Amino acid sequence: MKTQSEHYQTTVEHLASHYEQGNFESGLSHAEARKRLDLYGPNKLVGERVPKWKLFVRQFNNMIIYILIFAAFLTVVMGHISDAIIIGLVVVINALIGYYQEANASDALEKIKGMLSTQATVYRDGARIDIPAEELVVGDVVFLEAGDSVPADLRIVDADNLRIQESALTGEADSVEKVTQELTAENVALADQINMAFASTSVTNGSGLGVVVATAENTEIGKISMEVQGVQERKTPLMKEIDGLGKGVSYVVIGAAVVLFIMGLFMEIYSLSVLSLAVVTWSLALFLKAFPLQPQSYWRWA
Repeated sequence: MKTQSEHYQTTVEHLASHYEQGNFESGLSHAEARKRLDLYGPNKLVGERVPKWKLFVRQFNNMIIYILIFAAFLTVVMGHISDAIIIGLVVVINALIGYYQEANASDALEKIKGMLSTQATVYRDGARIDIPAEELVVGDVVFLEAGDSVPADLRIVDADNLRIQESALTGEADSVEKVTQELTAENVALADQINMAFASTSVTNGSGLGVVVATAENTEIGKISMEVQGVQERKTPLMKEIDGLGKGVSYVVIGAAVVLFIMGLFMEIYSLSVLSLAVVTWSLALFLKAFPLQPQSYWRWA
């Protein structure tokens, strides 16, 4: 069996041999289509979406944020409400920046899903019918005409001045004229597979028939969505070094603050409230000097 990357090499005659009397318009039987749907699943992209509130809450999972929250708590206990408000604003603004970045990234999969067609015109038991695109299976014969969105990856088997806009996948500004002849070259680039039609692209002119060769995550757009969903944040070597330095600075600052507090307490130079505020202010100044406010994804520590 040919792999998906070789479907453009398959001849029309070979594809036609799978249908009654070699006629594509006979299509699959309803029974066979149901069997394949049960076996391979629906033609839709699935993915776990993180709730917005979880995205926001995890912006606070950060060493510096913990220290800032503790500092805000101390300033409230000491009655310095204005200082606590300023510290709180720093924490909230940083969380909002991080949330905005992650929310945009999490919406990418939903935007990809929105590019997929919801309806498809297919041949089943010799009749042309409209079905939900989710019910498409490999082997279905899809009818395309101007204005349609391609519902799955197809091998074009009949084309009448058929042109498809593929900019969403290939970046090509102009629509591509489709042909039915097989391509003999190996490793043909996606933009040059002129006998294929891909899910999420749009028919701009003419009409034609295509045999479904891939559905759901096996389509080209499905592969992209799976890659987007599986992206994991990785830090550069420089950022790893900065993180290590940041942890070291954090420990030094905390240790120095404790020593300063104990020394001031025993020497009785200042009152407890003034001393506590001085230590908090000094610690925050050192932290924010070393790590100025920036997007959460830049200075998050696990």
